[in-house]
Amino acid sequence: MPSLLEDTTTGPLVSEAQRHLAQWALQPVAALIAQEATEKLGETVTLDVMRPLQAFDAGGRAREMGQIVEALALAKEAGVDPDVAARLINFAPQID
Repeated sequence: MPSLLEDTTTGPLVSEAQRHLAQWALQPVAALIAQEATEKLGETVTLDVMRPLQAFDAGGRAREMGQIVEALALAKEAGVDPDVAARLINFAPQID
C-alpha cells in the first residue's frame, strides 16, 4: 500500500494494512504450518493470525455484538430458533 508512506497516513489506514497483510499473506502460511504440525504431532494444531488483530477495533466489535444480539432477538421473536440461525451462518462465539 503506497499510501502507508504518506505523511498524512492515519491509524485506521495502518490497521487496515495490517489486516490485509494478515488475511492475504500470513494466514495462508499459518494454515500450511498448522497442517504440517498436525501431521507431525498427531494432534490438531490451529494457528490464527487474525484474532489478535481484532483487539484494535474494540468499538467496532461492540457495535457488531449489539447487532448480533438485536438480530438474535428479532429471530427469536419471529419464531426462529437462535441456535439454528447461528449454525446457518457458521457462528460459534468464543469467549475469552
